[in-house]
Amino acid sequence: MRIISLIGRPGCGKGTQAERIIEKTDWEPIYTGKLLRERAKKDDFMGNKIEKALSEGRLIPTPVVFNIWMPKLIEFRQAGNVDGVLFDGNPRKLYEAKMLEEVFQMFEWNDFIPIHIDISREESKRRLLKRGRADDHEEEIERRLGWFETDVEPVLDFYKEKGILKTINGEQSIKKVQKDIINLLGIDD
Repeated sequence: MRIISLIGRPGCGKGTQAERIIEKTDWEPIYTGKLLRERAKKDDFMGNKIEKALSEGRLIPTPVVFNIWMPKLIEFRQAGNVDGVLFDGNPRKLYEAKMLEEVFQMFEWNDFIPIHIDISREESKRRLLKRGRADDHEEEIERRLGWFETDVEPVLDFYKEKGILKTINGEQSIKKVQKDIINLLGIDD
């Protein structure tokens, strides 16, 4: 079982690359945002809290995120026929990284590769302004970039210290980034 995590600044292309990897493999994706949005549709206390936090652009607490992930991870582990799991954009906090590490150890999953799709702060901002989503305005972009530096960069440092972090230059073309990731993972192109 391989576990891959794509991590990077907003606008680095994590989602695009995740889709391309999933197309080329039979790995199972964990799209945290999608799972949270689905859970938010349930009209109960937790669904309402998640929906409110998402609508306000706030981060969901780690225990809630794990509550969303664990059924999927258990399902993949019990199935026994899943070759890989791909996390799109997670872990986003050091706490999540350490909790995932414990889960992977318990499940006896030893092939974990965190991949940092590296783009500069300036490139991230340029891409986000160019794509023009509703939440891609100057103030919100600055908030998200600040959050990346305070919460996500410690995750990258954690993996770097363990010697397992792989870094790809995300400022290349989409095809070149994809080729670099595919080569890194040894996937047939």
